[in-house]
Amino acid sequence: MKRTLAGVAATTLAVGGMLVATAAPASAHTPGASATCDTLTVNLAAYADGHDGRTNTVTVKVDDKTVVEESFGTRYHNDEIDISGSARWTVEVDAWDGRNGTQYDWSYGESTKACPAPEVTDVQVGIYLYPKLDKDKPAAWENSGEQQLLGTTPLSVPEDELKNDQHWYTELPETDALDDIDLCTGWGIQQDLVRGGVDEYTMPETITYPDGSSMDGHLVDWQHQELSDFGIELPSAEDCATPTEPEVPVVEEPQTVVPQAPDALDVCGAVASDVILPADTADVTYLTTEQGVLAVPTEGRTFGDDLGGYTRTDGGDVIFPIEQLVPSEEECALIPGDIGAVCVGDTPYLDYGVSLPEGIEVDDETPLTITFIHPEGGENYVATDQPLEGQLLWPGASDTAPKQWPGWEQQDDGSYAETDGNYAWTREGVEVLFEVNPEYSQLVSYPEANTECANPVGAGGADVEVAADDADVPPAAAEAGDELPQTGATVGVFAGIAALLIVGGGVLFWLRRRIQH
Repeated sequence: MKRTLAGVAATTLAVGGMLVATAAPASAHTPGASATCDTLTVNLAAYADGHDGRTNTVTVKVDDKTVVEESFGTRYHNDEIDISGSARWTVEVDAWDGRNGTQYDWSYGESTKACPAPEVTDVQVGIYLYPKLDKDKPAAWENSGEQQLLGTTPLSVPEDELKNDQHWYTELPETDALDDIDLCTGWGIQQDLVRGGVDEYTMPETITYPDGSSMDGHLVDWQHQELSDFGIELPSAEDCATPTEPEVPVVEEPQTVVPQAPDALDVCGAVASDVILPADTADVTYLTTEQGVLAVPTEGRTFGDDLGGYTRTDGGDVIFPIEQLVPSEEECALIPGDIGAVCVGDTPYLDYGVSLPEGIEVDDETPLTITFIHPEGGENYVATDQPLEGQLLWPGASDTAPKQWPGWEQQDDGSYAETDGNYAWTREGVEVLFEVNPEYSQLVSYPEANTECANPVGAGGADVEVAADDADVPPAAAEAGDELPQTGATVGVFAGIAALLIVGGGVLFWLRRRIQH
């Protein structure tokens, strides 16, 4: 009996096991969908895992437009499907399992109403710049000096979004407020969100801690930031360090002094080095320069407005100009007297007289230089160290044996022959320069000489008789044109006038020599 029961039990277990293996899996597919005015939520649970690559699929359409199409396994959840502004939505599930592959398919949809428009509020965001009371502490209302308005931005914001970081300035508005501030002192930024548009409320231009009452009833939100948060480069601590002020020595005010003027010179040709400097004193020292006398104040001294005749240059030097210390060109101009060419016996001379202006002196008795100027640029004839009045033997002439005349030369047999040498160029009228110094002169032109004094006796002209007892006595009478004419102080006398004066000049000269003897 026991053996029979055991066999029945074994058979029953075997048959049961076969039934479990071949039965279709049990399922509790749970689809679901719900919506608000703007968001759809889809929740699918307890679906069967796929076999042989088969999966479940969910499709969501909004106003017949597919917005979701995804495969999933046993579960699917999505609560961010946007349906705002739509008229209808549908959710379709294609499950792979079940009879004919459609047993657990699901579809559901609803029509929705758009969300009501949110209530908006007109606001303004104002941005203020202020110096921090303590530059080493963070920007804050309690650490703010006077705040200066940099700009405002009007906004219309939903009431539930008033406190939103998107409203704040991220860059400073265009402003020149930073041009004149010391960035080393520490600066902060405050932004204020207030109710009311620009027609309802005017943001104050300045706010001073701790009084913020001007925004009472309007202030909604605020924040403080460092100026550097807006990309403003601030100087380093080293650059902002206060430099140690060097100790400034006490300097006594310099004593004002007046330089002494040097004595002027009355000698023509004098230069700066000839000026006698004033004696150096404890107040002023003196130096000679090409421009004049330089006065230099000693240490602790300075020159004021009274310069004692000196002139302050652009460089700050104090100079007594050389032009005020030496005679001018006009003051030293020579005054010509009688100047002409004369014959003494048979010898030609330059007879001359010049003088200096009244009050002008020279430093020796023979300061004159007489120059016969070569008309063609050849070598001039120069006689130096001459008195201001006298006679000068004509170039090329000799008053002792053997006698000589310009333009003639003596031959070996004692006769004379004409030549281009021996200052022949002085015979045709020559320019004579009188100089007391290189800067001041008088020019005189002489007419052409004649044969009486220009040639050897008997050669190329009339003989000239010379008194045996006085070789220096000129002929008693001479024909017009036979004697070298005498000119006055004027340059370029007409030849005709010179000829008319020849005889009279000769007689006057003879009388003067007679009186001297």
